[in-house]
Amino acid sequence: ASPLQLKSIPHGAFDRLSSLTHAYLFGNPWEC
Repeated sequence: ASPLQLKSIPHGAFDRLSSLTHAYLFGNPWEC
């Protein structure tokens, strides 16, 4: 993501995005 896009996203939302990224990296239990 570009810095301009990050500026338009609330910090809390970015934390959620990080959590989702980790979920995909380590395997999404909902898709098992």
